[in-house]
Amino acid sequence: MYEILSLIDRFGPGIVFAGTFFEGEVFAIIGGFLAYRGSYPIELMATLAFIGSFCGDLAVFLFSRYFSDSRWVVRWKKKPKFAKALRLVDRYQAYFVIVNRYVYGLRMPGLIALGLSSITIPRFLVLNFIGAGIWAGLFTTIGYVFGYSITSVFQWLEQMEHGVMIGLAVLFVLLGLFFAWQQGGSVIRDKILSRGREDGAGETLEPVASRFSGPSDRKAKD
Repeated sequence: MYEILSLIDRFGPGIVFAGTFFEGEVFAIIGGFLAYRGSYPIELMATLAFIGSFCGDLAVFLFSRYFSDSRWVVRWKKKPKFAKALRLVDRYQAYFVIVNRYVYGLRMPGLIALGLSSITIPRFLVLNFIGAGIWAGLFTTIGYVFGYSITSVFQWLEQMEHGVMIGLAVLFVLLGLFFAWQQGGSVIRDKILSRGREDGAGETLEPVASRFSGPSDRKAKD
């Protein structure tokens, strides 16, 4: 766990920027956590989260507007969430630009719907600037405030690491034995059943032959 923390400390700015560009609030919270640890200033983490979120939303918006016939945009337009996002955009255009990033699973279809809507680029830039600023400040602050709890979780995971590894190893062994029995056990069961059928067939042949014995066999017995 400490190795993970050291990697996050080392590549923290890049992780926060790339994460907020492509994904969302988890990486902004990581930025606040790094600020709590004293690795980087909180102003830097909040700025990187703001730039990543602003540029990421702008990139999707512009791509949807100028490449609306692309396969990627068309594939998103066929999803059920896109119809919901389009209805919200038509009804609350300006409000949606700011709130869209807070709704889980709606960020991407919402941005594509915004790109296909009638909103102008300058208006989107202003609203996206405001929305990204509020969003970055909020989640970076959350990561900073709850930094102590996150540190405690990492310490607990460090203590439980060996027990978890042993438990996983035992689980994998049990699963391996189970699948081996499923594969090899079926073969063994088939062999047992086939032997039982052969023995049963041999036992029934002798009585049938004795019933239909000819006269010569009876004389020989006499």
